[in-house]
Amino acid sequence: MKVVTGFVAVLAIVLGVIAVIAPREFKLQREIVINRPVDMVFAHLKYLQNHDKWNAWKKLDPQLQQDYRGTDGAIGFVSAWDSENKDVGTAEQEITEVIENQKLGTVIRFKKPFEADFDSYLLTEDLADGRTKVTMGIEDQMSFPMYIISFIVNVCFNQQQKIIDNTDESLKGLKWLLESVPSPKGV
Repeated sequence: MKVVTGFVAVLAIVLGVIAVIAPREFKLQREIVINRPVDMVFAHLKYLQNHDKWNAWKKLDPQLQQDYRGTDGAIGFVSAWDSENKDVGTAEQEITEVIENQKLGTVIRFKKPFEADFDSYLLTEDLADGRTKVTMGIEDQMSFPMYIISFIVNVCFNQQQKIIDNTDESLKGLKWLLESVPSPKGV
């Protein structure tokens, strides 16, 4: 009985420490430079159906079920998917903001393997020499106990590194795809 009581006490202390040090905000950004002008890059990015061509998560399950609702490239458009692969899950992504040649804002709502909502975005920056910097990011404000669970999953079980790796792979796929398209005249 002393062992169980000791274990519970240690577990409570560890969880208490995590509750104090764990961030309540999750934010991750990655970027890449694409050798194409900003208007060409953004014209591709604002359509969520184009993301299926380079999104690393969706490539994890070639059998995933995909559904689209609304007008792609416009606020309110939804791209939804259902996969038995736990790394892909069941979710939907809705366009919430379009600032031409600057920002595509979305919200992603996961249903499986866990329920969670977070904001995501793609930012484009014209580098004035026919190149575009693309920043892909996700962020979330979490309440108790979600920020503790997030900390444990992302840090202790290395889920955050998987997110970074898939984000980097997605951006590399985007770069390869757009740079494979013949360059517009004068660029």
